[in-house]
Amino acid sequence: MNFFRSQTMGYYKLIIPRESAWNVMNELAELDCIHFVDYDPTLPMINRPFANYIKRCDDLLIKLQLIEHEMKKYYKKITYCKDVNFLIKNFKQIIKERSKASHTYLDEIENDIDKKHQQLIEQSTNMENLHERRNKLIEHKSVLLKGEALLGQSFFQPANYVAEGYVNLQGKELDDIKVLQGSVKFNYLVGVINKEDQIRFKRIIFRITKGNAWMNTMDIESDQIVDTKNDDAKIIKSVFVVVYPGGGGSNVITNKLNKICESFQVAKYTFPENNMVFQEKLRSIETELVETRNLLEMTKNQVEAYLDDFQRVYQNSNCSQIEELKLFLIKEKYLYTQLNYLRVQGSVLYGSIWLPQGADIKVDSALREVQTIYEGLPTGQLQISPPEGTKPPPTFFETNEITWGFQEIVNTYGIPRYKEINPGLFTVMTFPFLFGVMFADIGHGFCLLLLGIYLCVYNREIKESDSLMKHALIVRHMVLMMGFWAFYNGWIYNDFMSVPINLFGSCYTEEQLPQDEQDIQDKQDEYYWKQKQNCVYPFGIDPVWMCVPNELTFMNSYKMKLAVIIGVIHMTFGIILKGINALYFKNWIDFIFEFIPQLIFFTCTFGWMDFLIIYKWFVDWTGNTENAPSVITLMINMILSPGKPVNPPLWGDGISEASTQTAMLLIALFCIPIILLPKPLILNSQNKKRYALNANNLSENLNKDLYQKINEDSEGTQENSENHAASSGGEHHEEFGDIFVHQVIETIEFVLGSISNTASYLRLWALSLAHGQLAEVFFQMCLNGGISSGGFVGAIRLLIGYSIFSMATFGVLMMMDVMECFLHALRLHWVEFQNKFFKADGYAFEKCSYSKVMQDNAVPKEE
Repeated sequence: MNFFRSQTMGYYKLIIPRESAWNVMNELAELDCIHFVDYDPTLPMINRPFANYIKRCDDLLIKLQLIEHEMKKYYKKITYCKDVNFLIKNFKQIIKERSKASHTYLDEIENDIDKKHQQLIEQSTNMENLHERRNKLIEHKSVLLKGEALLGQSFFQPANYVAEGYVNLQGKELDDIKVLQGSVKFNYLVGVINKEDQIRFKRIIFRITKGNAWMNTMDIESDQIVDTKNDDAKIIKSVFVVVYPGGGGSNVITNKLNKICESFQVAKYTFPENNMVFQEKLRSIETELVETRNLLEMTKNQVEAYLDDFQRVYQNSNCSQIEELKLFLIKEKYLYTQLNYLRVQGSVLYGSIWLPQGADIKVDSALREVQTIYEGLPTGQLQISPPEGTKPPPTFFETNEITWGFQEIVNTYGIPRYKEINPGLFTVMTFPFLFGVMFADIGHGFCLLLLGIYLCVYNREIKESDSLMKHALIVRHMVLMMGFWAFYNGWIYNDFMSVPINLFGSCYTEEQLPQDEQDIQDKQDEYYWKQKQNCVYPFGIDPVWMCVPNELTFMNSYKMKLAVIIGVIHMTFGIILKGINALYFKNWIDFIFEFIPQLIFFTCTFGWMDFLIIYKWFVDWTGNTENAPSVITLMINMILSPGKPVNPPLWGDGISEASTQTAMLLIALFCIPIILLPKPLILNSQNKKRYALNANNLSENLNKDLYQKINEDSEGTQENSENHAASSGGEHHEEFGDIFVHQVIETIEFVLGSISNTASYLRLWALSLAHGQLAEVFFQMCLNGGISSGGFVGAIRLLIGYSIFSMATFGVLMMMDVMECFLHALRLHWVEFQNKFFKADGYAFEKCSYSKVMQDNAVPKEE
């Protein structure tokens, strides 16, 4: 079973002639079954043989990104690739039909992209310059028109200078300033400023001139000026006119205003002094604007023609040209990245690979196919080899659409060790179930179940649409199973949005107390619930328990005990999986001195507690509830008062029960030193023997190494020295203190963790209680009042309350509580279950796959 344990891996040597390296790797990357071993993980990619090819691909991808950005700016629709395998076959066919070497196709692509990119850059630069020129002309034209509207015809006439000095223009209108024109000479400053800077500009001018200036502004039409540096976004600008007293251009106010304009990057313009020059300037600007618009239109058409080339879907392709080029470059970059994992020696590339069992036949077939397709080219060789070093094989599980999501939950915590039992197999079953225990509700679970059914049934339609549900498709089966178990457990708790359902008829009837007992009881307690003889509610909890005063006490007790039972069973199963792992790896030390005492310890403590809970459920305590013992009290007395007769007892006279509990306690305590002491002592003895044996072997090999260093050539000497270094440094002698401290930590973690982990499973009760209470609060506050009132007022209250109830239920219970229950189920698997057997120190099988890397990049990134 490939999902229970990792597939069996084989270690092979791959030898490829350099002249056919591209062709061989191109065939192997289509197999999706090879894991290349990096010969030197510490060597940077930039120092490897094919780093230059990877850099070329990166540069070309950057250029394509710029072209794609231009296409989006011109609203060109890109057809993305939906079937990368079809595109891979298309690339293969194109390369096969060429008469040149296969790897030179990248050179053709590079030349084509460089040429088109350069042409597009030139046209885009021309467009930007023309836009800048058009903006300047529009600004100048607006200055003339708006300035004339602000200043009037009188400013075309030269003023007679009489005096120059301080004139307070604060609060004066333009007509008042014109009256002063005969006695004071005025200067003006005309320009264009961004509207967002307008208020700050006014304030600074007022402060600098101390009110000795008049300023007014008028907005330019918002659709005329564009920002060429921000995707041609529209810019709102304003024409401003500043009038201030002074003669000449070198006075203090003029210098200050010029500095302010420079700080705001204001465009300043000159205003004609007579009407004839004004009209002539206006006509000249209008003529230039028409010419600029025509040039812009021509340039835009040329740019769109270039972009249409990239947008077009060519024959024998299933996507736009730009997408096809991008995926080809990603494929080429990936190919050369894999080649960089191989060592280059002369005209040969060689390296190590991992293959799943049986995949070597596919690789041999692919190598033979290279020689068939490309006649005259030498092919590669595959040789089985013993693994080098101490690193174990990679872990590989075959997953499908259902198991992928659950395996990702496990992998997020850690990759399983090679051949270790995969927790993902059991997570498929236990994760949705534990979620359902916490989210248990018939109504809410059914809503989640419907969502899962909808995602599974309309999977293809949603995938091809732009719906937000598209992002949930990858976990649709998980949502379906979570909804099913929430719906199922809702029936177990008999809870439909805090309302019980009397589906099978209650086993209790409401009876009136006898007359003599009514005198003693309160008036409100004249009735009691009487159970029918030999009646058992067929499925779930009898609905009458939701209508009695002690409902919360009963449900709390029931859910708490159920959570403990589920938790102990779940963790016991984890301990059993540890024993199965130890048997598979033939690790008898772990099996005898860890698994067996841990299982006995856990069974004698928390397994015993589960037994007491279930046994108490099987005893009929009707009419004798005051003598029913508390399970918590029994467990506490088992530790604090061992051997003392149990009172009240669960069975018998309490002596046999006390003896059993004492025996359980002694067995559990005896297991602790068994877990702690034997393993480090045995490991230390084994390490000493192994260290002594290695020391003898090392001394015997020293003379052989010396003789080989004298007689072998330099290349052989280097390889021998590497082997010698590996043999001498591969074994690490671990001290007894380190082993013992590690085992002490393991023992304390297990013993104390058994208590804390069992308590942690109480979250199954806590979250179920919180969910039920929230649902009840929403029902009571939003719907119960309208239902109780009745009539027209009740209908209005019900209508308003239902809208609030729906929003609160969706936002709090269907969104926040789903996420909360999901995270708590995640924690129970990662911490409480997996730590019993899961090492999580493996590494994943990274298969060399064109389809995977291209599929990951075929989906457009959302902005």
